[in-house]
Amino acid sequence: MDVPNELLRAARVALGIGQRELAKLTGVGQRTILRIERNDETVTVETRRRLQDAFEEAGVTFIPDDGTSGPGLRVRRDVLKQGNLRF
Repeated sequence: MDVPNELLRAARVALGIGQRELAKLTGVGQRTILRIERNDETVTVETRRRLQDAFEEAGVTFIPDDGTSGPGLRVRRDVLKQGNLRF
């Protein structure tokens, strides 16, 4: 699934991860993360995929658009118990 930029940002916020921390975790530059979150279409799919992989490893599942409901995300229950969720 090609995760929309808005969901990548939502996952970061939900987990309480700052842009600087995410940059260190993924090896993606902080400025590039900012560009993604500003919906810059020039960022490569491979770069966005690195963020997606990091979020999935942290317990986020991205849910594709099913034609009725838009795309979304789900956070693993054990992550919720840690009190990290920021919604």
